[in-house]
Amino acid sequence: MRVREIYQPVEDNSRDLLLGVVDETNDTSIRYDRPTSEALRFQWVGYRSGVEQKDAPEPPLSEAEKFARLDQETRSPLAILYIYGGNFALHTPAAYRKTAGSLSQTTGGKVLMVHQRLAPQNPFPSALLDVFQAYLTLISPPQGSPHAAIPPSSIVVAGDSSGACLSLGLLQVLLRLGRRNASIKFHGRLVRPSVPAGVALLSPVADNTNSLPSYQRNSASDIFPFPVGNAISEKVPYLEKSFPTCQIWPTKPARANIYCEGEMLAHPLVSPAACPDWSGSCPLWFGSGQEQIVDASRLLAQTAHKQGVSVTLQEYEAMPHIFFWYFVRAPQTRRILAEWAAAIDSFGKGSKPPSKAVFVRAKGLKYDAMDHENLVPFTVEEAREIMRRKASAYRVPTYHQRIKSSL
Repeated sequence: MRVREIYQPVEDNSRDLLLGVVDETNDTSIRYDRPTSEALRFQWVGYRSGVEQKDAPEPPLSEAEKFARLDQETRSPLAILYIYGGNFALHTPAAYRKTAGSLSQTTGGKVLMVHQRLAPQNPFPSALLDVFQAYLTLISPPQGSPHAAIPPSSIVVAGDSSGACLSLGLLQVLLRLGRRNASIKFHGRLVRPSVPAGVALLSPVADNTNSLPSYQRNSASDIFPFPVGNAISEKVPYLEKSFPTCQIWPTKPARANIYCEGEMLAHPLVSPAACPDWSGSCPLWFGSGQEQIVDASRLLAQTAHKQGVSVTLQEYEAMPHIFFWYFVRAPQTRRILAEWAAAIDSFGKGSKPPSKAVFVRAKGLKYDAMDHENLVPFTVEEAREIMRRKASAYRVPTYHQRIKSSL
């Protein structure tokens, strides 16, 4: 069952606070778009028991009645904020309704998804502002909302791919605001910037420069279509002369990346592995294949663990990015999705397990322990320098500077 809500944030300083965090971490003063707050469109998803037909119609109920029924079906106070992937440019909650329903059935909780603004029309930090305000809506709902205020201790943030990147950005914003005791005003009420009960992520993207060593080391087992190289030689499809242009791409002014300015790719809220401080974070769970982007999540896990954060990391041998959406019948998919749901459920119950990192072998799905204190041989500062060098080399092609549509 799904319930739709639309709210415009009012009596609100969340936008200014988020942009303030973006500015304070923008140490090279790169220009970026400063989005406005827009009406938030939500979908609540829950498990509907007693329905034998997969295509059974929704009951003829009002949205408030639907939510009441949905809430009655839950077995737990858990609320999952699901932040979906799509390279920051694709998808709506409808694409993830089946996943959300499965999570609801497995955990006994309910799932909220927000229609995050998409690039290239809405570059960074538009989507991050949307998910930040979605989180605030859970803990400080507007008048007339069908759901009551949900404490952060009952919220788990889940996501995949670029949605995982937004999840980590959200967590970093909350941590930074919390350290300076910021007061968030949302729908006329003051909200403390408290972290959720946990964050559980599939194929997390934590480096959007694609510059760390695993990008080349794991190229044979991943799916990214363009070859490894520097920012000048790398064949990004939408920067090729043969790629169709239209009213929305290239942007005006033209950018070298679909999500943000090229140099902004190294910003800590665009590439969260560049964040040096995760102290005070809730427990983290990362599950991925043997992907080109794993060094970033390894670095983040290593950093957070050394700062006292509970971190679980799993890597599945020879499996590509978001393999669980493609190889739906693979035993690796069954295992990782079950482990993900179990982590979400346990976080909602207050669990903070000891840190653990494992490499899951393809044969027999056996676990090889990894040293979670030495997952990568470089520091955050060294990684940031690698990212900055790569990001600073991105250039807008001359044929995009002319801004002429081919469609």
